[in-house]
Amino acid sequence: MATTGTASHVGAVEPVAERAPFAWKGVLAVSFGFAAIMGIAAARINYFGDELYFIAAGRRLAWAYPDQGPLAPFVAHVMDLIAPGSVLGLRIPALALMAAAAVLSAATARELGAGARYQILAALAYAVSPLAFDQIQLITLTFDIPLQALIIFLLIRWVRVRQDWLLIAAGVAAALAFQAKWMVPGVWAMLGIGVLVAGPREVLRRPALYIGTLIMVVAMIPGIIWQTQHGWVESQMTEIISQEQHAANTGPLICAIEIAVQCGLIGGLLSIFGLWGLVRLEALRPYRFALIAGLLLLIVVLAENGRSYYVAGFWPALLGAGAFALGTVEVKQLYRRLVNALALVSAILFTAWMIAVPLPKSWINSPITNQADYWMRESWFGPDGYTTFTAAVNDAVQSLPEPDRKNTAVVAAAYVQASALEEFGRDYHLPPVYSPNRGFGYFGPPPDSAHTIIYLSVDGVGDKDFLSKFAATTEFRKINNPNGLPGLERLITVYICKDPLRPWAETWPGLQTLTFPSGI
Repeated sequence: MATTGTASHVGAVEPVAERAPFAWKGVLAVSFGFAAIMGIAAARINYFGDELYFIAAGRRLAWAYPDQGPLAPFVAHVMDLIAPGSVLGLRIPALALMAAAAVLSAATARELGAGARYQILAALAYAVSPLAFDQIQLITLTFDIPLQALIIFLLIRWVRVRQDWLLIAAGVAAALAFQAKWMVPGVWAMLGIGVLVAGPREVLRRPALYIGTLIMVVAMIPGIIWQTQHGWVESQMTEIISQEQHAANTGPLICAIEIAVQCGLIGGLLSIFGLWGLVRLEALRPYRFALIAGLLLLIVVLAENGRSYYVAGFWPALLGAGAFALGTVEVKQLYRRLVNALALVSAILFTAWMIAVPLPKSWINSPITNQADYWMRESWFGPDGYTTFTAAVNDAVQSLPEPDRKNTAVVAAAYVQASALEEFGRDYHLPPVYSPNRGFGYFGPPPDSAHTIIYLSVDGVGDKDFLSKFAATTEFRKINNPNGLPGLERLITVYICKDPLRPWAETWPGLQTLTFPSGI
């Protein structure tokens, strides 16, 4: 990707007043081309745990769930109806939304004044980043990132063209984003603070802004009612996520490093130029509200020990600013070649990565000892073990006398296990599946007629408490692959539990937990 200018020195030049045409052909080719390349990996990597959970949640649609809105479960349910049992079919919306985020990077670059080649460069930087690979899954960030990026793009465009319908459209995007993740009102407020600090404050006098805000607030009402009825479980999840981050040996420094790594090579270069441009270039001064809002969100994420991708919705705008800033700098021929080479290397490495994963299981030769190891193993080798423990649970069911099977249910200690049993257990016609863990716990307890429970445990995590609720328990089978994923292939046991001591409606609330029993 070449840069403009032929001078032999580095220096700033004034950007053109007129915006170059949007490079539709190049941008779409890059964005959806790499989405198709990601499809190679998407078709080969097994379901991730949250994907299975969203399929299960989609069969029990609600206005809200403990840690997210109904958007991801709804889309998962639709895709499961269209292509049941197809992991690639489930991920097609995720791949399309990744491409949409890349397109928004290019569109923002164009809005800020970048030429065609820099628009394509912005799209490429997003599409070949490690962050793009995270969007291979149909999970909340699949929707959260492009919708936040759309909000910021619409506000940036309003600054330039002053068309008030853009503010209403931003409110609609925020309303939809809230149905994926609850953080969007905070992002909306931070954007408002950014405008107060850096301008343009004129937007605060536009009625359309408050119409857009009202649309977002109205869309929040069903989720707020659900949270009110369930004790504001979302607030508890925030603390639990922070604890999980600590368990993975993360902190502000590690989170910052993860954010940098997610940018990739060419994306990192454009990010640096974007920060420089937003601070130094006069042409980008009207858009500094986005920089301030993004920095505020970054501070909150680092302080609260949140996940690194929580700030990713601002990244397409930063790439757009970086693409424009790079285009305003005249560089030597050598530097242009270096930018081209970095873009080419990024594209080649990303393509090779998508072809290579998941790596062969035979390459695994060491056990997982911490959460960071778990995430790394799952990313490179993909999840596994679902069919193994599903078969074990089915064997336990089949071991029961025929009359007992009619009054049998399956309970899993972890919501991922329960979701997998429901998905992969369809071939076995397993009894109904339940779990007291996270969102699955809110789907309800087994019926009181369930006198026999097949319990899939995560060894040492809540086993004694659950098993104590029965008159008799029998260990049926242990699954313990030393190098396998804890909770899926390692440290799990199947129990046969008979005769609950109390009705499930009384017992269930005391068993419910939001902490994920990983087994590590």
